Amino acid sequence: MTESQRLFAVTISAKRKPGMDEDAYHKYISQTHAGHLKHLLVKNRILDYTMQHNTSGLMKDIDQLFPNLSSVNHSPYDGFITIVFRDMQDYINVKNDPHYLSVVNPDHANFADGPSTMMSFGWFERHVAGGQLVEG
Repeated sequence: MTESQRLFAVTISAKRKPGMDEDAYHKYISQTHAGHLKHLLVKNRILDYTMQHNTSGLMKDIDQLFPNLSSVNHSPYDGFITIVFRDMQDYINVKNDPHYLSVVNPDHANFADGPSTMMSFGWFERHVAGGQLVEG
C-alpha cells in the first residue's frame, strides 16, 4: 500500500460516564448513539465503523486466555470504537456536518466520560478480511 492509498482511522478508547450501569452503557452506544451516527457515516462514504465491547463479565475470564502469563493487564476502557475514513478530509466533513453538530456530538453527554476517554488517529491497515488474506 503506498502512502497515497492509506486510509485514515480514528480509534476511541471509551469510558462510560460515572454512575452509568455497564449494561445500559453498552446498549446505549450500540443502539441509540450508533443509530444517530451510522447513517451520517454512510452518507459521507465512510468505510468502516466497529465497536468492541469490554465487559466485566468477559474481563473476569481473561486470565484463561493467557494461562502462561503471571498477570494480564486489563484495559480500563469500556469499549473501543474504530471508524475508518478514506482520508482525513472525510473525518473533517463528518465533524462539520449539521447532524453531527446538533445530534451526534451533544449525545456524548448521555453516556461518555469525556475526560477519561482517549482518542488516537492514524493510518489503517487490513491484513485479513472476511476470512481471506488481504494482499498489497
